[in-house]
Amino acid sequence: MSGVTGKSAVFFSALALVCIAQKKWNSKSRRRKQRAADGNGNGNHDISQRGQSLLTPTLPYIMDYLKCLQDHCDPYTNPRGHIPLCMSENKLIIELLGVRLLQIETASRAFSDTSVYCYNNTLGLPGAREALAYFLAKHFLFPERINMTFGMLCASSLISHLALCLAERGDAVLIPAPYYAAFDVDLKIISGCIAVPVHCKGNPSEGPTPRDLEDAALAAEAKGMRVRMLLITNPCNPIGTIYTPEVMKEAIEWARSRDMHTIVDEIYALSSFDGQFESILRTLNNELGDNVHHIWALSKDFGASGFRMGLCIHKMKNFFGVSHPMQMMIAEIFLDDNWVYDFLHQAREKIRYSYELCTRMLDEMVIPFFPAKAGIFVYADFSSLLPEPTAEGEAKFASLLLDAARIIMTPGAAQHDQSLACFVFVIVL
Repeated sequence: MSGVTGKSAVFFSALALVCIAQKKWNSKSRRRKQRAADGNGNGNHDISQRGQSLLTPTLPYIMDYLKCLQDHCDPYTNPRGHIPLCMSENKLIIELLGVRLLQIETASRAFSDTSVYCYNNTLGLPGAREALAYFLAKHFLFPERINMTFGMLCASSLISHLALCLAERGDAVLIPAPYYAAFDVDLKIISGCIAVPVHCKGNPSEGPTPRDLEDAALAAEAKGMRVRMLLITNPCNPIGTIYTPEVMKEAIEWARSRDMHTIVDEIYALSSFDGQFESILRTLNNELGDNVHHIWALSKDFGASGFRMGLCIHKMKNFFGVSHPMQMMIAEIFLDDNWVYDFLHQAREKIRYSYELCTRMLDEMVIPFFPAKAGIFVYADFSSLLPEPTAEGEAKFASLLLDAARIIMTPGAAQHDQSLACFVFVIVL
């Protein structure tokens, strides 16, 4: 009997605690609702407006991608898992890079030098910056200034950093469309800039003309925005084309005529498998001045998005820094000419093989696509498979792919494509 009484006492004590907690919760809830009623009604007054903006998904398909990470397809252990064709990662070359970095000398050197444990110039360790300059001289053109930084997606933080330094909140950044879906949030979250798509009147794979750029700028200015920057990715993401030096030079001359800055993102520069790519460093003979900013990172050409390492050539001091051990390891392989040239050759051949295999299957299915010359993706037109020729039809098709085939691709709407059902998907898995 006493045992039952004891259990009952514990039960009612717990129940009393629950009731007290519930009253406190209800009281807090009423206060939150009152604050929301006194404000704009969004109920997020415990955080800043910048924080509130972070509550919105960065990409329309990001939740599907996160779901995929929890149930990734494996041909042997999980054949019914999800296949993420929306994330641009070259997994064909990870082993090549990993074998090189796992050499005992490379790994030990990264931690044996006392400088890696101490504060240093935020632009990068002197030896690492020299190695990067040597690497760029071999594959781009010798740069005068190198800053290194890190970011969630490497080059993404560089773009966000440049926008923060060069533009004011509400300023417009012109980007030839279709473009990488994450640029919108890269420019908005911290700097508060607005991405404005530039729709080419001709073939978008040929790049924007000064007329295309001027029309987009005038339209933005008519909405009260100041057009501050031009952002161009070359080779183009997502089409995979390579803009000619003439197109790039004309675009920069147009931007300079308007006293604008130009960011040239060359993150796929060394992933060209069908065509000659020329860096803007060479096109301008390294005369970038104060208004042209060059970006490159290891995430694509070296299949190392997890390293969070990129570099930017401009005159501003950096707010971020790459870890010193990582700088030491990358510096060593960049000075290894034989390995780098062999690695890049193998990487391009692997991309070429995957691209030809993929496009051959698209031809068999009569699915049109943009012929690519670089990058690790294909931009294809699935409009013939849409349930209806609308943006809603594109969304339904994307949902069908996810539910029936467990495949996630990047829809054209997320890349500001005016046509329907143009999906970009990664060809290397």
